[in-house]
Amino acid sequence: DDAVTDDATADDAVTDDATADDAVTDDATADEAEEDTGPKLSSSAMRPPSRVTVGKRTGLHLSWFVYRGPESVDLEDANVTFRPLQVKVWEDTRTAMNSPWAPLWSSPDVPEDGMYEVRVTFDQPGTYVLRGRADDGALYHDQDVTVHVTTLLP
Repeated sequence: DDAVTDDATADDAVTDDATADDAVTDDATADEAEEDTGPKLSSSAMRPPSRVTVGKRTGLHLSWFVYRGPESVDLEDANVTFRPLQVKVWEDTRTAMNSPWAPLWSSPDVPEDGMYEVRVTFDQPGTYVLRGRADDGALYHDQDVTVHVTTLLP
């Protein structure tokens, strides 16, 4: 009886080995199938996104902003103001913001003579680099202007 039990155990070992070999073969077959057809993707992964990025309105406009300032001045604390108020050059998507990415925004009229007039005031002396950006909603071009502020008016 013990011999039968030992033989059964040996047969079980053969069966276990065969099962392990089958598993390796199954894994190899699955890997080959994945190489042939690629990974399985869900239907939602195959749909194009509804919006890749925020929408931007078109319309020619010019914006000025402080690009660089003096090392001694913290630009967060410096008060450089532009008049008229400038169109934002960053993606501000909040409603009613002066930004091409904001809902309800429309581009300002281009001056008849094509010349945009802007007044800039500074509250700290130093050398500033102002950047003007002409943008039509698809393409833009930047131009830098260096301004040396030496005396502040009262």
